[in-house]
Amino acid sequence: MNKILIGALGAFIVLLNIGFAGAATLNVGAGQAYTTIQSAIDAANTGDIISVGEGTYTENLIIKKDGISVIGKNKEKTIIDAKKTGSAIRIETNNVIISGFTIQNNGGSGTYDAGVSLYNADNNMIANSIIMNNNVGISLYTSSNNNVVSGNYIKSSGRYGIFIYTSSDNKIYNNNIESNQIGIYADSTSTNHIYSNNFIDNKDQAYDNSGKNSWYEEKSGNYWSSSKGSGAFVILGGTGANDSYPLSGKVSIKDVSIPTLSSSAEQKSQVVKAEGATEKSSPGFAVSLAVVTIIVISALKNRKRM
Repeated sequence: MNKILIGALGAFIVLLNIGFAGAATLNVGAGQAYTTIQSAIDAANTGDIISVGEGTYTENLIIKKDGISVIGKNKEKTIIDAKKTGSAIRIETNNVIISGFTIQNNGGSGTYDAGVSLYNADNNMIANSIIMNNNVGISLYTSSNNNVVSGNYIKSSGRYGIFIYTSSDNKIYNNNIESNQIGIYADSTSTNHIYSNNFIDNKDQAYDNSGKNSWYEEKSGNYWSSSKGSGAFVILGGTGANDSYPLSGKVSIKDVSIPTLSSSAEQKSQVVKAEGATEKSSPGFAVSLAVVTIIVISALKNRKRM
């Protein structure tokens, strides 16, 4: 019986000291644990949230870690500036969320470089951001499938507001796509769902060379500033490329909710110790502590009976 009690108490001590690794919030900005967004990305683990304070960050971010969220405090004042070099944000993994930024000044001559570039990346979300003055606003490139693009203002791109290449089943809705050379260019792609967007004053509003993408959802299409009269809006490109249900008025673009972990025991802020080490939350600690407590109490009761 003493062995059981000692073992339980030993487990209790271990749990007190290390707990279980859980999700954390990594804070970026002046006076925070991280001064660059990339350094926080490099330190993050799956499930972590990177919270970015207001300011201008001259960076070319590369995200290769699955399941992290990068969230700006204020999309007008939290700026990622690529300084005309490559992509501002390049995502090469799955289940990433980008929200709450101004993303600007990407460089490079290829269509895979963009304000936000997704390469062979699935189930990501690009939301609630201002994406402007880029060569390409957002690029969904080479087998980047099942992504969501929503709540964005995508404007003043030298080539394309959104470029989709050999990628499918993406949902692009609730965006303002304005004053780009081409609003959306869909190349060699199919079964993407593009609806409830505003296409305003793009030189060419849209291009779809396969004609196999859907430009409306449940009889609700997009608003086209160049639309004349009623009837389907014909999209440049392949046969059958059209919006059969164009909207007569502009869509009111709204921020979309971001799926994040709860702020309960499963999601606590990162604690930064004086010596610079980080300590993450322990989502299973309370349950584990309860189990150990039950074992200890049971052992003590059995001991009394003896």
